[in-house]
Amino acid sequence: MPTLEPVAPASASATPLASAAERPRRLGLVLALLLTVTMLPLSVVVLLQPAAQLTPPPAVLAAVLAVLAVLHAASVAAHRLPRAGFVVGSAAMLALALLPLAGGVAAAMLPSSLAFLLLIALAAGHPDAPAGWGAPMRWGALAVGLAGSALITAVHMVRAGRDEPLVSLGELLGLAAMVVAAWLGGALDRSRRERAAEAEAVRLRQAIAAERTRIGRDLHDVVAHSLTVMVAQAEAAMLLAETDPGRSRSAIDRVASTGRDAMQGLRGMVRVLDDGGPAEREPAPGIDGLAALVAGAASPRHDTAFAERGERRPLPPDAELALYRAVQEALTNAVRHVAPPVRIRVELVWGDADAVVTVIDDGGSGRSSGGQGAGTGLVGLAERLRQAGGDLVVWRDRGWSIRASVPTGEP
Repeated sequence: MPTLEPVAPASASATPLASAAERPRRLGLVLALLLTVTMLPLSVVVLLQPAAQLTPPPAVLAAVLAVLAVLHAASVAAHRLPRAGFVVGSAAMLALALLPLAGGVAAAMLPSSLAFLLLIALAAGHPDAPAGWGAPMRWGALAVGLAGSALITAVHMVRAGRDEPLVSLGELLGLAAMVVAAWLGGALDRSRRERAAEAEAVRLRQAIAAERTRIGRDLHDVVAHSLTVMVAQAEAAMLLAETDPGRSRSAIDRVASTGRDAMQGLRGMVRVLDDGGPAEREPAPGIDGLAALVAGAASPRHDTAFAERGERRPLPPDAELALYRAVQEALTNAVRHVAPPVRIRVELVWGDADAVVTVIDDGGSGRSSGGQGAGTGLVGLAERLRQAGGDLVVWRDRGWSIRASVPTGEP
């Protein structure tokens, strides 16, 4: 069954943030698995290789191997449990720092320790929200890494009985440099993703603002058309007042009805400032134009069909226009993004309280030049429908489908 997803402009700005939180976790999982299948076997080889002269007693060897497995498991688990993964990984590194290999070398110097650097990078790269680390946790991860570097150096120096301060200082600086590099890499990646998320949020806000400007132009069309009809009917009523009172009353009724329609179109529309450019003079399209719109999208490789079910009910002008634009955008997307041959079916269903239009394509040949939900067109449609009191739902099965609904006026 396809999964329905409402397209809500109000929450559009949250989408980049959610993606920013998910991307580093997915990348971290891939890197953690890669380190597990490469560094863990390499660490085992180093431990068991006689030439390396690092093999500890059997009990210590078993403990080291177990802790290494825990460290890699923590790096993999950090994909879903970043805090728990870092805490467990830090504990594993502490144990490795205290477990001696032959020659006094700390087990924390084994290749598998790169998994802990990955945990530090993930901690530094994790966003603040949702459920992020926050600045104290990120700086805390850096502090833990630097403290671990000092501990590993001190343990190595004591166990090896080394009295060479410069060598120990070089070891400390080398370990600290790797920790800082991992932390900076994560922090820089987080900063880049946050800038990209903010740019995406700005782009969506601009798309909504542009759509509101278009709504303003469409509103101008609706009101201008309604006023033109009202003036013409009022003039006719004046001329027929004495010679044909019946037709005069009918004209006055038409004026009142047109005025009510115009008022309905004004309700729920936001006031926007236009750029002062010339507005189109032709009436805004509506329900009556849907059949022609669908037929106009047909071609030898694009099979389109329109069906209407139920009894028509009054619709506010802005709601009619919103449904028309929804069908127009869906047809455009299907023709532009779905590789032909493709069948597109448009159905308008009238209910007791709403009008629902559904546009479904069959996916064509299965090839696509871009997702229908990737641009700002659907964001603008959702905003337009929301202003008209309706909503927009988009889903994908074999092909793309949209469902746009608006409430009907009083019968």
